[in-house]
Amino acid sequence: MAASFDLTTIDALARHFKEPAWLTDLRHKAFETQQQLPWPHPSDEIWRRTDVSLLDPMRGFLPRPPSLFESLSLKEAHLSLFTQPLGEEQLFVRVNGTWLAQPQISGWLIEDVADVAQMGKQGDWIRKFLETDGLSQTEQKLTHLNLAFHDDALSIQIPDDFIGSVPIRLIHALSMAPSQALFPMTIIRVGKGSSVTWVDEYLSLPESGMSLSASQASAETTEAHLVNSRIELVLEKDARVHYVRLQRWDIQAREFLLLRATLGRGAQLTLANLNLGSSLSKTHLITKLMEEQASSFLYGFTFGKRNQHIDQHTLQDHQAPHTSSDLKVRAALQDKSRMIYTGLIRIAQSAQQTNAFQENHNLLLSENTQAETIPMLEILADDVQCKHGASIGPIDEEQIFYAMARGVPRAVAERLVVMGFVEPIIAQVPFEPLRQRLRQEIEGELHGWGAGGDKIADCGLEQNPKSEIKNVPHAPFPTPPTYG
Repeated sequence: MAASFDLTTIDALARHFKEPAWLTDLRHKAFETQQQLPWPHPSDEIWRRTDVSLLDPMRGFLPRPPSLFESLSLKEAHLSLFTQPLGEEQLFVRVNGTWLAQPQISGWLIEDVADVAQMGKQGDWIRKFLETDGLSQTEQKLTHLNLAFHDDALSIQIPDDFIGSVPIRLIHALSMAPSQALFPMTIIRVGKGSSVTWVDEYLSLPESGMSLSASQASAETTEAHLVNSRIELVLEKDARVHYVRLQRWDIQAREFLLLRATLGRGAQLTLANLNLGSSLSKTHLITKLMEEQASSFLYGFTFGKRNQHIDQHTLQDHQAPHTSSDLKVRAALQDKSRMIYTGLIRIAQSAQQTNAFQENHNLLLSENTQAETIPMLEILADDVQCKHGASIGPIDEEQIFYAMARGVPRAVAERLVVMGFVEPIIAQVPFEPLRQRLRQEIEGELHGWGAGGDKIADCGLEQNPKSEIKNVPHAPFPTPPTYG
């Protein structure tokens, strides 16, 4: 008999991970609470443009069986694609919740949440963190499902005064069967005065014996699968973190993601959230600036294709004075894809002398694409600086003319404008080999922009360092922004 989403499944997960009783009790309470919470009302501004019933695991989805956690069905040729470093980074790979090689970094604690939960003070911290929610009821409906059924939960605790010399790159590779639901969770705690660069990559694994391209083609004809993800970043006093989250789920994936960062005094976060996969994505990106002098720089990019539906909500939550945040989210959309962005800047009454800025720009590459942008402000302090800007539009013909006047064919000029639109976000990835891969990946997905598959390199522009086009400024957005 197939497993279902109930207390029996929770208890089976608890036994598999050998977790302490308090964590199992927390799962039970989360499950009971989410049953009592309503799904978002159709009039809720942040939720009403996405059919959230598609994210309900109770509607036709099944839990992942514990036996899959030890199942590594990939052939060596496939694994090599994921396990080869791109450059000088420290690379760690986690497949179906199992390490290919246990990470070893001096002073770090990298363990499954169930193992950390039994470690005295470390376990007490995890417990207190999980029990302190601080989310809206509608967010809790989905995050409590993650807490109840989390099946790949990872805790990363970085000690005080750690200074990273190279980027850490962690690949989460997950097998996804039709009608299956997965619940990954990652909690990263960065100690006082530490500095780290972290790249989190999430991708779908092909079925055993199948190539990656064949797996993607097969996914188009199979039933959907569901990923309910939660990522928590906790930055303690004066921590410095450059974090990248890169999502490459296959096209049958539906994802809900809560990505939340909590910043202490003087902490600084630079975060880039890049979405390249899934058929439906609902993301809540939250930064909570809890103490003075905390600052965040947030960047997001989505490349929409086929019938993708992308719904992103951001919250810049200033709870202390002398804090600052800057957010830039961009989307390039082709085929029949749709992007919805809602962004809220919230400034508490106590958060005087705060600076907060927000931009969202959308480039429409097809007549059938749609984009909506809804900026929001909730300001209770009277000594602040806040701005928001937004734009939606096709490629600017003046930019095309500017490039063609210098001898660049139209097809290549269009690609240059698109890649120039993307570049300010790609530039925030703190690892050049990965930046190069992303540029190639995005350009390779562009279609309908130049008959015969013309690419930038086809004109010899990359080979000729003296080419004038290298000095053409990147297009920052399709049309001038409006501020309010």
